[in-house]
Amino acid sequence: MHPVFNVGLLEPYPEDPIGRHQFAMPAPDIVDSEPSYVVAKVVDSRSYGNPKSKLPHRFVQYLVAWYGYGREENCWEPFEMLEGTAMQALVNFHHRSPSKPRDHRVSDAPMRGKKRQH
Repeated sequence: MHPVFNVGLLEPYPEDPIGRHQFAMPAPDIVDSEPSYVVAKVVDSRSYGNPKSKLPHRFVQYLVAWYGYGREENCWEPFEMLEGTAMQALVNFHHRSPSKPRDHRVSDAPMRGKKRQH
């Protein structure tokens, strides 16, 4: 046996009853044949790894909000995924939240002359 469903019972997906507008997510830029997304801001950070280890054996992950995407798309990323492209967002986050875990490679000084993150 195989599952069968009568096509006559299908109906179009209904519009949102509250009338919320569904936003289309932006397509990522392609850099070196890989998708590249823009960091809107860093929302949080956390340490992970062996709690008895000292740096650099303990790692820091950052909760990233992506430009053009909703909160449900926020995700935890290691520093290495943000290095170079989101350094200003990391610096801004640590200025707002100095007591949060910080990767030892994130500078204290704000970057000048670099393109600002959205």
